[in-house]
Amino acid sequence: MQKVTDSQPQTGIALYGGAFDPVHCAHLKIAQLALSSDLVKEVVFIPASQSPLKVHGPAVSDEERLKMLDLSTDGEPQMRVDDFELRKGGMSYSVQTAQHFREHYADERLFWIMGADQFEQLDRWRAIDELTQLVEFLVFARPGSSLELPDLGERLRYQVLDAPLMPQSSTEIRRRLAEGETLRDWLPVAVEAFISQHGLYK
Repeated sequence: MQKVTDSQPQTGIALYGGAFDPVHCAHLKIAQLALSSDLVKEVVFIPASQSPLKVHGPAVSDEERLKMLDLSTDGEPQMRVDDFELRKGGMSYSVQTAQHFREHYADERLFWIMGADQFEQLDRWRAIDELTQLVEFLVFARPGSSLELPDLGERLRYQVLDAPLMPQSSTEIRRRLAEGETLRDWLPVAVEAFISQHGLYK
């Protein structure tokens, strides 16, 4: 772990947003790495209604994405799923989600999990000045990769964790599922079974 800023002593809650279309093993590995960092005591998966950075919406229903997340985190006491963005509907802006969790966890240290590619574009995010006051960013980068800092000045609080090379991506998984491939090493067993049972991503 690379410590970039001074941090508070207590562990906190990490918010993990995304389409999760579908949730896969790399998502869970990132959550496990966050929990093993001594910074995080709980990871909250927050499926997006519609990401402002994506042209197309999710390929399956909100209920199906939620079910797959529930299946993948079952038996993981330090992981849970929150449907705030789905209940809110419309475009999913991180600052609104962070405001919601700050209201409910006023005394908790809040992290926002993201990849290095997203982190480098933070200066393009909606209300980024407010978001940087609400959360610290927990950034996952490839070992040995250089990280270009967004131009946000000293107000940016972040920690960098190295993530192993993981080939899984939801886009590639959807493509392979559409071609009828099995992805036992890429998807949690229960998620793969759910997808097969309901004929998703065909």
